[in-house]
Amino acid sequence: MKIYLDNCCYCRPSDNAAHLAQENVRQEITAILDTVKACQRVGIPIIGSPAVVDEIGKISNAHKYERVWGFYNSAMSEYIEWTKDISNRANGLITQGLKKTDAHHTAFAEVAGADYLLTTDIRFERTASRLKLAVIVMNPIIFINGGYAL
Repeated sequence: MKIYLDNCCYCRPSDNAAHLAQENVRQEITAILDTVKACQRVGIPIIGSPAVVDEIGKISNAHKYERVWGFYNSAMSEYIEWTKDISNRANGLITQGLKKTDAHHTAFAEVAGADYLLTTDIRFERTASRLKLAVIVMNPIIFINGGYAL
């Protein structure tokens, strides 16, 4: 098994106070952290990619950037480089309705052989559910509580 976390998952634990006051956000944070800990405990790879690095690099708040970058580096255990195949797959996914960043995350996850792509972006999850993908896109709460995990 391999797991890919999109940028939403890396950013979620550093959300602003208004988001952190929401019960579902707190549940997502717990699910994300529990997933990372479980993967590390049993040796399940968490895939990193240039798509995640690029998105983290766009965080303008220095404190949040440091927190998210640190979390990413501590969670990620395998890194996949950008290839022409990934670009081609992402472009195909864009034509099928995924937003550009979501298409890139999906393409990286598929090429890396990830079984699950975890996201807190409900629109991404809904759109992905209508497509034929080689990776299952789901919310981390569903993943950790649904018996998919470790």
